[in-house]
Amino acid sequence: PSTALADAHAIDFIIDTIMSHEPGTITLVPTGPLTNIAMAARKEPRIVERVKEVVLMGGGYHEGNWSPVAEFNIKIDPEAAHIVFEEPWPVTMVGLDLTHQALATLEVEAEIKALETPVSEFVVGLFGFFRKAYQANQGFDNPPVHDPCTIAYLIDPDIVQTRKAPVHVELAGALTTGMTVTDLREPADASCHTQVATTLDHAGFWCLVTDALKNLA
Repeated sequence: PSTALADAHAIDFIIDTIMSHEPGTITLVPTGPLTNIAMAARKEPRIVERVKEVVLMGGGYHEGNWSPVAEFNIKIDPEAAHIVFEEPWPVTMVGLDLTHQALATLEVEAEIKALETPVSEFVVGLFGFFRKAYQANQGFDNPPVHDPCTIAYLIDPDIVQTRKAPVHVELAGALTTGMTVTDLREPADASCHTQVATTLDHAGFWCLVTDALKNLA
């Protein structure tokens, strides 16, 4: 379902939406820097216990892109990311370790192109741009897609495997500011409220995406 463009500031819209719904019914899915989410939690702390889960695209437990160890969405506002990860709501980090598995291969592109709809044509065009950009700048033969992995996880958790682990955002490192420091040394304690996405079912993911594009037609 769609919603009209909100008149209020994004922070107030987030707060009002969470506070006007039953606890445990709203999942936040930030796919950019976490500034608004952090500010909402600071402005109205009661939202934290009411949110069902925060599923974010950002970070990585072994991967970085904006620096050798930090991903853009975290690096660009590490203080906000620190707030989001430290609040006690459940957090699922869908980071580069996972999204770099979501490669738009030529086979995937052919399947989407075969839909022969305006939407599929637009998506194939995006793939062409992304492919050239990632080949030139990051050495990928095929481009990864990032944000859709969060929604795939929510639609079908079997597509994205996760592992509970403590995650903390580095704020003071001379070379590591924005790093999502993830402790994978041993199984996480039962009280751990953060988890990281680890393994993608590539075929299942692209089947979900292709079906969604078919339905949009």
